[in-house]
Amino acid sequence: MVASVNERLELTLVDGQTLKIAGVDPPRPTPDQPTIDAKSRDRLGQWLAGQEILYRPMGQRQDRWGRLPALVFAPAASPRSPPLPLAEALLDAGLARFEPGPEARQCRAALLAAESGARAAALGLWADPYYAIIPATDRASFPEKAGTSVIVEGRVTGVESGQFRSTLLFGPRRGWHFSVTILQRNIKIFDAAGFNLAGLAGHTLRVRGLLDMRFGPQIEIANPDEIEVVSEDQGEISLAPAPLRR
Repeated sequence: MVASVNERLELTLVDGQTLKIAGVDPPRPTPDQPTIDAKSRDRLGQWLAGQEILYRPMGQRQDRWGRLPALVFAPAASPRSPPLPLAEALLDAGLARFEPGPEARQCRAALLAAESGARAAALGLWADPYYAIIPATDRASFPEKAGTSVIVEGRVTGVESGQFRSTLLFGPRRGWHFSVTILQRNIKIFDAAGFNLAGLAGHTLRVRGLLDMRFGPQIEIANPDEIEVVSEDQGEISLAPAPLRR
């Protein structure tokens, strides 16, 4: 049973266990909506406080913050209806964004679809311009988002491979235009998933992660889940990585 919900949309159960809902990136306060995190917390709390839930732990251990990552299922409005995937419901209502990672990999397509629908309808956090997807060419929008989790979309103009990292370039001037970095130690993860980095040149990507401005706008990614490949003619296309062995 759920005892409480916090601003990170984490669930504390009556036995003291805290659940991190897999696939959910909670909203942070923005200049236009300084209480958006509290509003999301309150809406989720009104639904779940005192309610029995089902959950499936995604791993045997708590993380370093004492949370147990889990797929969580909430009661539906009708007792005859099956439990609802909580992460999908949150994204569908615009109360959170998709958070890539191994815990949510099996639900990735459904979660991205839910997020896409909420974004198209400008629901919840998507009504706030601060959360808009940033075009890779819109360099002026990057500084205020430094150090925060963002979604950037643009066309890859080139791919550079070096001894220590590979870089996806989104413009001719490295260090000025947006780029995506994959450290060499993580390249094997992409290779094992059958993800051809060199083949991304010319594709339009949607990338999510922490924005670093120290050497020009860039995001460092560690696994293929953080990339969506987008076709302007056909919408999102699937270059989904194969499941990774854990």
